[in-house]
Amino acid sequence: MVAWPVEPLSPEPSVLITDDNDAWRKVVEDILAREGFLTRQATCGEEAIEVVRTQWIDIVLIDFHMPRLDGIQTLRLIRRSGYQRAAVIMTAHPEEVPATEVRELRVTTVLPKPTDRQRIVTTVTTVIRRTLEPEE
Repeated sequence: MVAWPVEPLSPEPSVLITDDNDAWRKVVEDILAREGFLTRQATCGEEAIEVVRTQWIDIVLIDFHMPRLDGIQTLRLIRRSGYQRAAVIMTAHPEEVPATEVRELRVTTVLPKPTDRQRIVTTVTTVIRRTLEPEE
């Protein structure tokens, strides 16, 4: 049984940016950190799994194409382990992301990359607001 973090340690929403492209990961981190998000990074699926097991993460941004474990495989393992918060897939090829997997894994949206600062901020902010709003 996995002991998930049960509550955030910080009032800032936390974002895990998972991408094997160091430059893109750093760009996204810089953009979100400037907007007040608490950011974490993972270079691969295995690192992402470890981060969500040990730290409170409000939203996972994950690259679709990565070596070893791709974004879908990583999210599948994260979901099976009990992580139920928000997930966004980032990809240069949105048409390759299987819609059935997106629904099954409860992916909030697919974010094309590269993209501009405003779209990154708007996407993450919108997803966080939906996550934090009480369900009716």
